[in-house]
Amino acid sequence: MNKKIPNIYKKEITKDHINNKTVSSVRKEIDNKKTDNTSVSEKLNKLFKSNRYVFNIGVIIKTKKKDYDTKIIGRIKNSIITMEDDVIPIIEIDDIIIKDR
Repeated sequence: MNKKIPNIYKKEITKDHINNKTVSSVRKEIDNKKTDNTSVSEKLNKLFKSNRYVFNIGVIIKTKKKDYDTKIIGRIKNSIITMEDDVIPIIEIDDIIIKDR
């Protein structure tokens, strides 16, 4: 009953593998993108429905052409007006980041 079993071939590992590190970092980036999927109109509605005055809330408005670091005064039809008298169409806005909390 004492039979000798043949050895299994094992190749030596000569270098470190970093596959798991790159996969996990890509996964974190995907998760970060999923968390901020609210639309611009939802963010604007949230600003205007807040208990604070809209013109006291600092925002960064990102458009395709320019980034505005300003405060919003109001909304007229399909545009918003900033403290610097810029009229920005809502269609052109890519993202609104609220600075003050």
